[in-house]
Amino acid sequence: MVCLDFFSLRLPNIESLKAKQDIKGLIRLLDHRNVDIQWQSADALGSMGTVATLPLLAALNHRKTAVRLGAIEALGTIRDQRSGKPLISLLEQDENAEVRWVAALALGSLGSPDAISPLVRALKDTDRYVRYGAAQALQALSWVPQNDTDRAYYSIAFQDWKHVAQIGAGATGPLIETLRDHNATTRAEIVEVLGEIGDTPSQRACELVLKDPSSTVRWKAILAAKKCGVPVTRLPRGLSRRPRSGKNPWAAAILNFLFLGLGYNYLGYWWGFLVFMSYMSILVLTQMELGPFIPYLIAYPVTALFAVQTFFMATRMEDM
Repeated sequence: MVCLDFFSLRLPNIESLKAKQDIKGLIRLLDHRNVDIQWQSADALGSMGTVATLPLLAALNHRKTAVRLGAIEALGTIRDQRSGKPLISLLEQDENAEVRWVAALALGSLGSPDAISPLVRALKDTDRYVRYGAAQALQALSWVPQNDTDRAYYSIAFQDWKHVAQIGAGATGPLIETLRDHNATTRAEIVEVLGEIGDTPSQRACELVLKDPSSTVRWKAILAAKKCGVPVTRLPRGLSRRPRSGKNPWAAAILNFLFLGLGYNYLGYWWGFLVFMSYMSILVLTQMELGPFIPYLIAYPVTALFAVQTFFMATRMEDM
């Protein structure tokens, strides 16, 4: 209990800083090592009203992500219209997806119609969290999509795949563009919807997705191929163009030749390291008896056989 009280005394007093209107002090705490302190500081800054707007706007240029995130959260609470353009700039230009995401949410809380166009563009962001934040903000601004393309992007952002499929051919273009998403689960969902739509552009997209780096997405493309109208005979050729994600057989063989056991470990077999330790122990003991070179003359012909065996093991491992 005493230790806990002592530790609590070392934490910054947020309420005291808030009472003193120490805005700069609170902004510094947005990057505190304690996440609770970060949240409390952002809440305190947000409760100060427009007096904190200008310092917070300056903090949007801070090099640390945590500071930018906290400043945006506070500005979203304050709802000062002067925040609009700087937040739009972050939404469109910041490299950090979390920053773009929270900027979208803050723009939704401002209630300004000027934010609608940038938020609509953000529905095409390559990150699903940013798209979701933009859709939430547009919903808060009572935005209504005007055509199938906008409806598709909006529903994709909410991951409402059933509604996207109901849009039909009008959703194909947005779905294909969203295949740029870094998340394999999202790409897999998109392939399924393209299979349900099944128009000519969907067919081409299903063929291209056979090259996807993710085995999950490639399998979804195989299952969707029939609905997309892709001939079954094209599937093996399309799949053969995929990036190889399996282990390199040559690397496994060389490791086992030089350091018996590490080649197995490289292939994912946990016992490979035990083989390596046993091999090295035997090698060291043999060196003590026969000298530094003779054990290697004996060992390498033996490890060469294991290297060949490891090479063929790697070539047979699943890579589809």
